[in-house]
Amino acid sequence: MTIVTTVLNAVSTIEQTIVSVINQTYKNIEYIVIDGGSTDGTLQVIEKYRDNISVIVSEPDKGIADGFNKGIALATGDWIGLVNADDWYTPNAVELMMANTNAGDNVCCGNLLLIGQNGFQRIKKSKVSWLNYGMYIMHPTCFVRNSVYKRVGGYDTTLKIAMDFDLFLRIKRAGYSIKYVDEHITCMRTFGVSNDVQKMHREELAVMKRNLNGFNFVLSGMFNYLNKLRWRLWYNDPFREVKITAAS
Repeated sequence: MTIVTTVLNAVSTIEQTIVSVINQTYKNIEYIVIDGGSTDGTLQVIEKYRDNISVIVSEPDKGIADGFNKGIALATGDWIGLVNADDWYTPNAVELMMANTNAGDNVCCGNLLLIGQNGFQRIKKSKVSWLNYGMYIMHPTCFVRNSVYKRVGGYDTTLKIAMDFDLFLRIKRAGYSIKYVDEHITCMRTFGVSNDVQKMHREELAVMKRNLNGFNFVLSGMFNYLNKLRWRLWYNDPFREVKITAAS
């Protein structure tokens, strides 16, 4: 098992991510940290845990997808999990996922606890059957066999948000089934790059055009358009709303 963390200038959150990996109840873990050239003290935090990290790379890169690809290229484990600097695993995340997979499984995913800057929390379950309509698989909960990455290739570095959606559609097109495990695996802060909702919808539509054909693309494109309208006109995002509490 290999776990890869990508990070850039996340001095306030990287330690929680690292600790969540090195304290896993599943112990046979190769841990790789890919830093994009942090300048805010992140590297000093990483260095504190050097003895618990198999590989540390720190150099400028082309973004998150490039960091993923670097980590995957260095991975020697049969399975690979990706957990970024604003995310962290539950203590038995890897053990739960490995206990619920068998020799015939190649990709698995679970549930994610989203945490807003305002303190709002919600469990999001991966919806494998919804994959054509967007990234309804919770990427930080996913584990993919090394051999699958070798067959379908890495993450597209031209995409800044929907690189995971593109990768998993390619996995699906290659004929791999994606196993859902109904367990809480990862926690994720919601105030990162993926909160650019308009850009997310644009990139997802481009990924749909690239990977889907005929009726599947028409249906997914309509869903993308309606979802974009929902966010623009009606949706009140509870993760962004400021909570107002009565004075004590």
